[in-house]
Amino acid sequence: MHQSTSPPVGRPAGRRPAHSSDPALTRRRSTARTRWGALACALTVASTAGSVVLASPASAAVPVFPDNIVVFPNRDMVSLEGFEAASGKQVTIEVRRGGSVIGAATGTGASPAAIAAGEPTVEVNHPGGICWGAGGGPQVTPNIQAGDVIVVRYDNVSYDTTVQDVEVTGSQLDGGRLVVSGRAGAGVDTAKMEQRIINPSLKDDPAVARRDVRAVPPAELQQSAKGDYQSGLAVTGGQFTATYQFPTAATATAVSEGQLRVMAWQNEDADGNRQGLTISEFGEIDGPGFGGCPAGAAGQGPKSPTGVTATQSAPGEITVGWTPATQNPGTAPVQGFTVRAVSVASTAGEQTEFGKRISNPNATSTKLSGTLAGNRIEVRTVTDAGESWPPALVGSPADGGAGGNTDTTAPTVSATPAGGTVTADPTITLATSADGQIYYTLDGTSPLDGVDAGADANLYTAPFPLGLSAAKPSVTLKYVAFDAAGNTSFVKTETYTLGTAAAPGAPVLGAVTPGNNSAVVNWTAPTPGSQPITGYTVTATPPTGPARTATALPGSTQATVTGLTNGTVYTVTVTATNAVGTGAPSAAKTVTPAAPAADTITVTRAQWKTGDFRIQGTGSEAGATITVTALTAQGVPVVDPATGLPRTITTTVAAPVAPEVTGAWTIRARTGWFATNRPALVRVTSSRGGSIATTTVANG
Repeated sequence: MHQSTSPPVGRPAGRRPAHSSDPALTRRRSTARTRWGALACALTVASTAGSVVLASPASAAVPVFPDNIVVFPNRDMVSLEGFEAASGKQVTIEVRRGGSVIGAATGTGASPAAIAAGEPTVEVNHPGGICWGAGGGPQVTPNIQAGDVIVVRYDNVSYDTTVQDVEVTGSQLDGGRLVVSGRAGAGVDTAKMEQRIINPSLKDDPAVARRDVRAVPPAELQQSAKGDYQSGLAVTGGQFTATYQFPTAATATAVSEGQLRVMAWQNEDADGNRQGLTISEFGEIDGPGFGGCPAGAAGQGPKSPTGVTATQSAPGEITVGWTPATQNPGTAPVQGFTVRAVSVASTAGEQTEFGKRISNPNATSTKLSGTLAGNRIEVRTVTDAGESWPPALVGSPADGGAGGNTDTTAPTVSATPAGGTVTADPTITLATSADGQIYYTLDGTSPLDGVDAGADANLYTAPFPLGLSAAKPSVTLKYVAFDAAGNTSFVKTETYTLGTAAAPGAPVLGAVTPGNNSAVVNWTAPTPGSQPITGYTVTATPPTGPARTATALPGSTQATVTGLTNGTVYTVTVTATNAVGTGAPSAAKTVTPAAPAADTITVTRAQWKTGDFRIQGTGSEAGATITVTALTAQGVPVVDPATGLPRTITTTVAAPVAPEVTGAWTIRARTGWFATNRPALVRVTSSRGGSIATTTVANG
């Protein structure tokens, strides 16, 4: 599984703007606008053993600028441009191979403002986006390959692109010359190719003076219009060679240390916009793009059947039925099933079992010789990858299609009354959230042996007394619940002791930290008294006027008191409460809330060109709102005549990414007033108090 150790080119770490921050990815003319968008539509699904076959999209075609589909096959990632009409709608992205869907995801299109600012409307398999399988698609990350078709749908409209067969395979450095080689397979239009090397440090090298170098046909070396180097791209016999000549070996070495990529596109319009774009990145690996995404087909075992039933159909005969699961696309084919009856009780970690192995991938039932009493039925799917886990149990839900899953939710279990000091022998009632069984012990031993009920555990059938007396003043109850699907709760413990009823002791007050109109109060839990603590109350009392309070749950040791007045001295105490009553307050401390100091913001870039305004910087407070106000050359706000208010544009500061301690913020406008009018100056302010009075906006 890859965790996207480096962001896509054109995407600074720690934030999620569009790839369009590197404009030439998708166009050749700087006058073109690029926006990221997303699409969706309903599916017509028919399931098979290893794929999902859908009806062909109506009138599907490569999208037209400003809409676009961009594919990163090495990372199994798809990102969308434009498609402003899909904003806020359900968008479905499919990966098709040979007419079958091998991966799909459905998400909600981004807002119009986000699209206009250059954000992708839907991005799949990249941090900040959605996983493959989101919205009910097959729970598998598809291994996107050349020739696959990416289909995007929304509102009964379909677009698609074919993944181009291009890939970097290596490079060779010789002094000031660097040669990058790779594949350019069948179907690739050599006039619609570019090889590129990305290394942000190249901006400081005068021979390059930008973050990348590029090579396009013809093969003969051509002088770069953007730097002091030559390049050419030759394509012969399904292979390409990109040759670069730099003025020094040091520059060539720096370039060779960058990211190697090759891109090809399906269509190119009269304005040079690259449509249906494939970007292959050397060294990136496929698989899930971030935590929580499904594994690829090669890393998945089989899915267990669902809808399992078991009946004692005759003395000594058990009839078991099940529904075979729809396996994820690309996984190993089903060979059959195993059906076992496993004893619920265990001794010394061992359980007995009996059953069958069935070599029919389409089987839905079988008969076992034996009895259901004391046994649990387990059904597993068998493939070359092994047996499915966890097994399907009686009560597993019927398969709802490619997304159907076995119940794996653990039950909860409780005892009434709860443990503590009691004045008389209580009668204990146990309850569980599920239709299952509860096992318990009264000698302090665990009711579990391994993962199942121990041989000495008692099955709960009705409320029972503990038998507390002067001769036996304390009993420890341990109990656990099993649901019908075989899930197990945590083992819970309650200790009951005969004694005198008492409220909790006084908490020990710890740090009391002032905030803005608030205070954070910490404490150490006191002795609980004769009953468990049920909660805490924090009281902040001013010299005059009513006190402010905050409550906390039994296990808490911290609470925040809000609604305080900055500059006022408050006296703070904490009390604990149980079923008997509220105990004595803690020793008091004083605190004086105060407004926070202003945050620190910077501007690292402010640039405008026709149809593209960009400004970015850093902020010391994540989540702060950054407002950029357009100013005249005299520093006067530019006023919108329609509203009478200054022209502004906003964003928020992202959380810092280690090792950085400040977060990044970026604004990019390709539509609206800022895209068509260059402000001479801008004022930048933060909702947390920071400000920069004036910043000059560069032209070009």
